[in-house]
Amino acid sequence: MKRISNQILMLFATATMVLSGCSEKEWSEDYDISWPVSKITQLSAQETVVGDVLTIIGENMNKVSKVYLNGKECEIVANSATETQIQFKVARRASTGVVSVRNAYKRLFEYETPVKVTYPEVVVAKWPAKFAAGEAFSIEGENVDLITEVRVGGKSVIIDNPASMTKIVVATAGLGLVAGTAVDIEVKALGNILVNKVTGVSVEEPSERFDAVAPIVLWSFEEGDPITEAADVTPDMAGRNLGGLAKARGQNYYSVIVNSTGGWTNFMYIDYGKSVDLSEFHDPHITFLVNTNGKTGYINPFMTQDGSTKDNHLTNANASERAKYGDDYKVTTNGWEWRSYPISKLFPDFNPTSVFDNVKMRFTSGNVGNGGVNEIFEIHVDQIMITDGLQLPAAKVFDFEGDAPEWEENLAGATAKVNAVEGEQVSGSKFYQVSIPSVAGSWKWMGAIGNYNAIDLSTMVDPHLSFQINTGSAEGMIQFESFQNNTKWGGAINTTDYKVKTDGWVSMSIRLDGAFGNWGGDATAFDPTMAIDYLKLGFTTGNIESGAYEVRIDDVYISDGPMW
Repeated sequence: MKRISNQILMLFATATMVLSGCSEKEWSEDYDISWPVSKITQLSAQETVVGDVLTIIGENMNKVSKVYLNGKECEIVANSATETQIQFKVARRASTGVVSVRNAYKRLFEYETPVKVTYPEVVVAKWPAKFAAGEAFSIEGENVDLITEVRVGGKSVIIDNPASMTKIVVATAGLGLVAGTAVDIEVKALGNILVNKVTGVSVEEPSERFDAVAPIVLWSFEEGDPITEAADVTPDMAGRNLGGLAKARGQNYYSVIVNSTGGWTNFMYIDYGKSVDLSEFHDPHITFLVNTNGKTGYINPFMTQDGSTKDNHLTNANASERAKYGDDYKVTTNGWEWRSYPISKLFPDFNPTSVFDNVKMRFTSGNVGNGGVNEIFEIHVDQIMITDGLQLPAAKVFDFEGDAPEWEENLAGATAKVNAVEGEQVSGSKFYQVSIPSVAGSWKWMGAIGNYNAIDLSTMVDPHLSFQINTGSAEGMIQFESFQNNTKWGGAINTTDYKVKTDGWVSMSIRLDGAFGNWGGDATAFDPTMAIDYLKLGFTTGNIESGAYEVRIDDVYISDGPMW
């Protein structure tokens, strides 16, 4: 028995020596086994147009994992693979060349006869009439994703794989364009271009007032827990809705709690896990809701661009000049508060209006417990997003968490009340609801609620009326009214259809000086730099002629810029 054991040990040692003497090889390389090749014998066509589907005929096609046309990877048609054939869609940016396939064994096969690729005509239907120096503009039309280069004032901007076939975004940062001049814009594309140039486009000074694009919501926590990554020390509690707090946005928020910590201990990360394209943004900010429940916590962002990852911190030095929060590598709040930090300050080495490979947020103690005495670490976050501009709630009009505002009834039949149906809130525990089972025709003013405190707009750059609205299963409409310069001003939340129907809660944000019209008085224009005497919300049927009416509304603010 001893002799057998020794022989086994010798064999094991020999095998170990042999294995340790080998260099690591990619799967299927330098093996005696003849791994199968996926061999192409025929193509369904030798000429094609981008977007067409081609069929490859051959052997071991069910083993194919990648298809290329002249080196450009193409999409494999789902469920098309059999032993003898597979289908693929010709990529939009593919060019004339040979088709090749790579299989699960990493064996590559090229079909020698090239495929000729042609392109549909590119039609530019909409050029910019003007744009701000250093900011992006868009070009719209048909097949504009085939545009490969845009020359702005003779300076080249390369267009890489745009996501839309009808719109491309052209970044002008770094081109050195001068405000007050006019430039020509021309495009180059794969295939023919029907209109390839526009002249005399005005270059303007950048402004703090711009039409913001919709935010990219990184984490709302409504669809489940985020992707997480461990760090140095596991927190005592991490998950959704810990702490028993009122809701911030929707039904879920994310919590991290540590019972005792000293300074600069990393607990965990949440990982967005995909790229974000900010090329249409003017001034991107990392924006989120935070609540430390009277204690102290901290979170800080990591961003990756062109393979380089950096992080930075929440401090006054990195905050907008219009919103200094007093964060100092730690955050302390007694309820939900907004934070909105410009990416240009957080990450000065990156291009803030370009593509980022990924975004992470790190839960770390920072300066929590950094004074020599351990502290409780507690932080809750919600609605982490990238907004186009600062998110700044400047003046609260209504949040409906206290007593109900007085209902100024004008037409009997409507039910107006503060509602607190669990699971139907969007923020906090209550919202305001006005409903009527069947309206008696269009343009019936049912009643109003008003905030009769003056609101000073003089310190704001771009005042907006911002709120959350939900029309349930019905339609609704709101008008708004104010008073300034001995003139009554009014407007509506929808001046196209004069009625609204939403799919659940949605954010609305309306620029005041573009929305107020003269409802009585001598002033010729609303002044967004002066105070308003009051703000009233009027619940009207608008263009709703029949059927049910319902409006649920919450978080009504005058914000400096849009809120989401």
